[in-house]
Amino acid sequence: MDINQYMGMFLEESREHLQTLNNCLLDLENDPGSLTVLDEIFRSAHTIKGMSATMGFTTIAELTHEMENVLDLLRKGTLHADDDITDILFKCIDTLEQLVENVASNSDATIEIKPLITKLTAIARGEFSPAPAEKLPPAAVQQEAPARSVEAVNLDETELTVVKAARKQGLECYEVHVTLRTGCLLKSARAYMVMNVLEEIGEVIKSIPAVEELERENFDYTFQALVLTAADAEKLEYAVSSISEVEEVVVVSSDLQDTAKETVETPAVQPESVTLSNMDKKAAVAEKSEKPPANDHNPAVDKKLKSGQSVRVDIDKLDSLLNLVGELVINKTRLEQIGLTHRLTELVETIEQMDRVTTDLQAVVMKVRMVPVGQVFNRFPRMVRDLSRELNKEVNLIIQGEETELDRTVIDEIGDPLVHLLRNSIDHGIEHPAERQAKGKNPVGEIRLIARHEGNNVIIMVEDDGKGMNADVIKQKAVDKGLITQAEADRLEPAEAIRLVFLPGFSTVETVTDVSGRGVGTDAVKTKIESLGGMVDVETKINGGSKFKIRLPLTLAIIQALLVKVCEEIYAIPLGSIDSTINITPRDIKTIQNQEVILLRGQIIPIVRLGNVLNVPDTCIHNQDELFVVIVHMGENRAGIIVDTLIGQQEIVIKSMGKLLAGIKVIAGATILGNGEVALILDVSALKQ
Repeated sequence: MDINQYMGMFLEESREHLQTLNNCLLDLENDPGSLTVLDEIFRSAHTIKGMSATMGFTTIAELTHEMENVLDLLRKGTLHADDDITDILFKCIDTLEQLVENVASNSDATIEIKPLITKLTAIARGEFSPAPAEKLPPAAVQQEAPARSVEAVNLDETELTVVKAARKQGLECYEVHVTLRTGCLLKSARAYMVMNVLEEIGEVIKSIPAVEELERENFDYTFQALVLTAADAEKLEYAVSSISEVEEVVVVSSDLQDTAKETVETPAVQPESVTLSNMDKKAAVAEKSEKPPANDHNPAVDKKLKSGQSVRVDIDKLDSLLNLVGELVINKTRLEQIGLTHRLTELVETIEQMDRVTTDLQAVVMKVRMVPVGQVFNRFPRMVRDLSRELNKEVNLIIQGEETELDRTVIDEIGDPLVHLLRNSIDHGIEHPAERQAKGKNPVGEIRLIARHEGNNVIIMVEDDGKGMNADVIKQKAVDKGLITQAEADRLEPAEAIRLVFLPGFSTVETVTDVSGRGVGTDAVKTKIESLGGMVDVETKINGGSKFKIRLPLTLAIIQALLVKVCEEIYAIPLGSIDSTINITPRDIKTIQNQEVILLRGQIIPIVRLGNVLNVPDTCIHNQDELFVVIVHMGENRAGIIVDTLIGQQEIVIKSMGKLLAGIKVIAGATILGNGEVALILDVSALKQ
């Protein structure tokens, strides 16, 4: 078998489980005795171990196996999850992430795991001297690992009916008790092999624990199976004993008469699992039709069926599908233009139908490409925890709106800007506990990471309740660093002064550290967000905290735009950036401090002549009596763009400008019009007179 065909699945699922481990360990720090969290950690670690062992990555399997030993002791209450143990487990996860990424990059770099294995082994042997173990009460231990008696096998009436029908056909019912070798690496795989062997010899009608629990390895090293077969006990025992890592097999003939009576008289006793063949199910239903199977609506089965309705699709295939839809939109627009030009009624009617189908298809494709921002947000709690510890601060990260969806292309790009903003909030915003207490604040700082939809945009905010920013201090720092002159600083309003933090090279920190001080954080954020067609702004209040607000488009692929004309050139302005369109006369334009402005509903709006900004050759005759103005917004600010003609609204497909023309300000991309011509898409946030 060529395991390379499963490499992509291994990498993707390993990363998902590592993220789960990170999140669950953070939860465990807050609630060290949570059996639910410990079970989830154990399952993820074991899944990684099983996958890596199957793929032949022994280093990953070895490290996760040692982690399992410690996690198992935590689940049983023998150990208590103190800071020392969780720190080591976090280091194990970091090492596993490096090992997985080495596999992804096909790197031969050696990562040493022996120190971690030594520590894990010492913890498991009780030689590490962590905090004293906090013994769980017997009830809690029993809840985590319920005792499973190998003697009491209770059947419901349906199962009992199946056994009776089988015995009438000359079959015997056996209880098979299997014990795996302690330290078995792949318990679920061994359990599957046992069940497979038993199915070849007879019919497995029940397993303890349930099949789902066996698959998840939610059992120690023993399990039971109830088998109907014509073979004898010796054959069953020999077949199961031949499987590797099976330590002991006990096969006994099952006398179910007393058990059946107990089951009828005590309906509160419920079976753990039912696994019946179609033939036996039909026989049972025919004999006991008035009572449906007890597991007819098993939640675990329902969940499994539901999860089977989703499939993993390579993102390149989605990109190709979107490109094809984009070409369809372009040709649809071309057909519309042909139909209108030649007045072909039948063609116009057909195009209208095609337009509806294309719109639905586009909506479906775009929805498939949308992914929740939680995929990015989920990695930040661990980062906040580590950085706050490094800076000796106490910080509580609150995440809201992680279910908000964004286009996959945008999701891939927003991680780094958010890292910069969060690190900035922890380092510059949140004060040390003593300083916060002196100000009458909670010693634990709070950072909120919020996402929400707003029209055709997604808003992401990073808020903190720290010391805020002083506009006067920021202006002085900008002057000292030569970023602006003193005269320019004096003219700035407080809100404008705060935005100086986005200038390249700006920093309020005197000493450069690993966290900050190089003056590239907020500048990099602004550059990246604007490259995505978005905007970033900041609000602050001294001792009240700061709020960075990012506005991003839902998608960077197909958008609605307003087509405008300057002389013979056609440009597209994204509809999400437009407030309105108005007609004015040259007399409406005034000049303030060498800037052309108009007065619109009591607000002064600066004017931008698009032809001048883009250096369009003035080869056409302009209408001197009436001017068309497109009012656009750039964050909290607005501006008016003077154009020669308003063509109309149209759906456009955004195309990249390519490496040669990348980085040109004012131009966000290009699109192909219905007549085959290329129109440039304007980046309104970069427009300046």
